[in-house]
Amino acid sequence: MNASDKLDDLLHQHQEIRRMMPRAWNPFFAGFGSLRPIQLQAMPPILSGRNVLVTAPTAGGKTQAVVAPICERLSQQNWPGLSVLVITPTRALVNDLFQRLSGPLDQMQIRLGRKTADHGLSDQIVDQVLITTPESTESLLTFRREALESINAIVLDEIHLLDGSPRGDQLRAVLNRLSALRYYVGGPQFIGIQRIAMSATVSNPRRLADVYLGPDASIVKVPGQRQLEAKTILAVGTDKDRAEAAVAATSGFDDIRKMLVFVNSRKQVDTGASFFQCGRFSSVPVYGHHGSLARSEREETESRFKADHQAICVATMTLEVGIDIGDIDLVICLDPPFSLSSFLQRIGRGCRRLNGLTRVLCVARDRAGELIFESLIRQAAVGVPPEPVPPFRRSVLLQQVLAYLRQVPKNSRVREQFFKILCSSAEPQVREDCVEGLLADMLQEGFLDRQSEVYRPASKGWDFIESNRIYGNIQASPLEVALVDVDTGKIVASVAAVPERSKGVRIAGRSYEVLPGGSGTIKRVRGAGEHDGSPKYHARLLPYAFDIGASLAGRFGIEPNTLVTFHVGDGIVVMTWLGRLLNSILAESITRRGIKVTSGSFHLAIGKKHIDDVLVLFQKTIEDVTENNPLDRVYPERLIDIGPHFKRLSPSEQTKAREDWLPLEFLNNWVKGIKDVRIVDVNSPEGMDLISLT
Repeated sequence: MNASDKLDDLLHQHQEIRRMMPRAWNPFFAGFGSLRPIQLQAMPPILSGRNVLVTAPTAGGKTQAVVAPICERLSQQNWPGLSVLVITPTRALVNDLFQRLSGPLDQMQIRLGRKTADHGLSDQIVDQVLITTPESTESLLTFRREALESINAIVLDEIHLLDGSPRGDQLRAVLNRLSALRYYVGGPQFIGIQRIAMSATVSNPRRLADVYLGPDASIVKVPGQRQLEAKTILAVGTDKDRAEAAVAATSGFDDIRKMLVFVNSRKQVDTGASFFQCGRFSSVPVYGHHGSLARSEREETESRFKADHQAICVATMTLEVGIDIGDIDLVICLDPPFSLSSFLQRIGRGCRRLNGLTRVLCVARDRAGELIFESLIRQAAVGVPPEPVPPFRRSVLLQQVLAYLRQVPKNSRVREQFFKILCSSAEPQVREDCVEGLLADMLQEGFLDRQSEVYRPASKGWDFIESNRIYGNIQASPLEVALVDVDTGKIVASVAAVPERSKGVRIAGRSYEVLPGGSGTIKRVRGAGEHDGSPKYHARLLPYAFDIGASLAGRFGIEPNTLVTFHVGDGIVVMTWLGRLLNSILAESITRRGIKVTSGSFHLAIGKKHIDDVLVLFQKTIEDVTENNPLDRVYPERLIDIGPHFKRLSPSEQTKAREDWLPLEFLNNWVKGIKDVRIVDVNSPEGMDLISLT
């Protein structure tokens, strides 16, 4: 097809989609010159009523591609009552989507609402489209199921951020429960709820679609990431030194007005944000943003940063997702994030006015950081590597059994009804024997009663149902201290503690005096006498994710069929690239063979220099792991999110829940694929780089 024919075909597609959407076209697209590729491909199947996974790089126009045709269907077919749910991972995204969609839906005379812990619903729900979170959806379904009896379509926003987590497991079960409710209410003529999901680029979109949308779902995919204009620098020293080095390095990028700086800890935001107000940005406003700040503080930062013509915002992962903060000219990553997906989210926030181009400055503190950044930049163009699929958590099954019983009439169900709602053949599978074993365990632990094969909540089950923990699968925060600004009366942040004998702290780059009396009151300090310390936060040190290791192997040009080793002292280091959990599994089994070994995110250090055959050792180790699952001795809950209700399981179910995390098929395929073991000279440039990663 020549260029003229392609142009004619594109024009025809635009005209046809405009004809199919007489009500939604102007409200959603009148201000745009042309449709994005993902919009051209996604809207026709959505308009036809199909279940569709829409996957594309960030800033690709996915939201309009999904919501516009759903609203067209709602309007054309006069869907009654609350008919569309838009489920998104965070309250901030709920608020952001509410603001972005209010205008178009108001033009279409479609009533839009939102439901979160911050925004409730009246007794009489008048909304036609509701934006909410998984937890608020659970709350409605469990305690106000009648509000959802007319749902015809569900939109899952940023589904990749939930998949593989306890919240993703919960959402999967909630969707099944909601579908069962709609079939019960709608009768034989009801054809089912249309499910649409939006996702950034993922390694296995078919699996994602099967889990949340069903095996008949279509996949609309625009491949690739935006072109990266990336620069990596090495900056050592204090946080102030590193911030100044980063600002100096921005001279390599033209036309920089607004910068978004990502860091990996709240303390870095608190104490380091103001350090970026230097050099060419010495008179530019600097803001801080992290999850422990009060909601009003975060929203004020988002609003001011968006409105400013020139500004810098220093943030943790709280600004990785699509909150509207305006156009960003440069993204700075101060140290590598802990996963490739996080890196892709971060760089996707930048340079949207530069069509197809993202500019990012990566600031490493050591050689290991440089190598990780190089691998992330390379992998961003290559795509997301395949990885083991996390299991469906048994602790979520326990929560869902009780939530389901609270939802249904007479609070009772038989075993087969639990199977229908909870079991699935999509990966990760939920088998009938797993559900049956859990029901027996819940009977024994006092969560359930059973009479004539009918299950009901027991007293312990009702205690859980009536607690606010039944709604969700987010790890509960330990007790925190609210820091209140004495001048405004507003909460600034919630923290674990203020350091003892501290006269003041910095929060999001601003200095506060800590007032005496232990009441949590603080007072803003400006100018002389500013304080340098940060409050203490409840934090969990994250290991590097599996995809970081896979990306590093690609950066070194190490093929999946090659195992790289090198000698250090009296031992040997094996670069597996498997991540902390899988390496811990291997290390435990090797230790049981009488060999001293330690594990890291990317390697195993074996305290024995002369091993006859490293590959044979690993083959025998995988055989041992297959026969004797070591995860009850590894305690994976220290390394991964095993679910906040894990401790409610009996000791025997806790053991099974740990052992669920053994990806036997993945490990067997990994070791079978190794054909070569290569020894690297530790004094070579490659060897020195590898040592820096251990």
